[in-house]
Amino acid sequence: MPRFVFPQIIPEFLVFRQSLVAVNLVYLNGLVITKPIMISHRGVDNGNGVQNTIPALIKTSKEHPDYVEMDIQVTKDHQFVVMHDPTLKALAGVKKKPSQLTLKQLEKITVRENGYQAKIPSFDAYLKAAHKHHQKLLVEIKTSSAYTAADTKRFIDRYGVTLLAHHDQVHTLSFKVMRDLKRLDQKQFVSYILPYNLTFPHTVANGYTMEVTTLNDQFVDKADRNHKTVYAWDIDNTDQMDQMMFMGVTGVVTDNLTEMQQEVKSNTDHPSYAKLLLTFMNELSLTSNE
Repeated sequence: MPRFVFPQIIPEFLVFRQSLVAVNLVYLNGLVITKPIMISHRGVDNGNGVQNTIPALIKTSKEHPDYVEMDIQVTKDHQFVVMHDPTLKALAGVKKKPSQLTLKQLEKITVRENGYQAKIPSFDAYLKAAHKHHQKLLVEIKTSSAYTAADTKRFIDRYGVTLLAHHDQVHTLSFKVMRDLKRLDQKQFVSYILPYNLTFPHTVANGYTMEVTTLNDQFVDKADRNHKTVYAWDIDNTDQMDQMMFMGVTGVVTDNLTEMQQEVKSNTDHPSYAKLLLTFMNELSLTSNE
């Protein structure tokens, strides 16, 4: 009895199978593993100081992150202070908002965390210390009810030139602040912070800083096609780090800088085929469930 052959289906299947094998070989040889920019979250590494303070910045800078991410807010007298939280209660035990005190008042306050203590710094002092230690910054501008459009202009007028000179960057959750920063100074690198991956935003931002929970490779691919960077936050364990390297994110924001640096080195210098295969299968599983 003559054998029946499917002339179209079989060749197409073979081509598909060969392509899949080729993709797997490329991946398992580490050729599509990217080396992301390493960004220290709030200027600390595994609790080595008080977040957003100069002693922690200096200590962390010795570990050579590409950037130190830190936060600034406006004060009562519309100066810029380095502080993440909306109130001083958690770090200083003071039931006040940064915008309710002047810069001089804030600089006298001691903050405590991780067994360390330090004074609250002005942005001027923090920026000076960073540049002295050759540390680039990713500055998050946090807004409050006291923040105005005039503060954005004041920020650019006061710091725009020095930020460019030292290759610092800015990001913010505020669409208006992001837009105004780019309008006032097109040369500034400004990333727009996104807490959720709802849709790909077409904005004037240079890139996007996205919380890792909903970040996926479709977003990263679309950002790449639109010439936008993608920073993922917070990446604090090796499994997340491996996934971000496979996705091809531009950078990762982490509280565990040294551990994540070691993972990047391990994956790029001596990649484990078993670990790469596991990451690859996890990525396939995530993609198939979307």
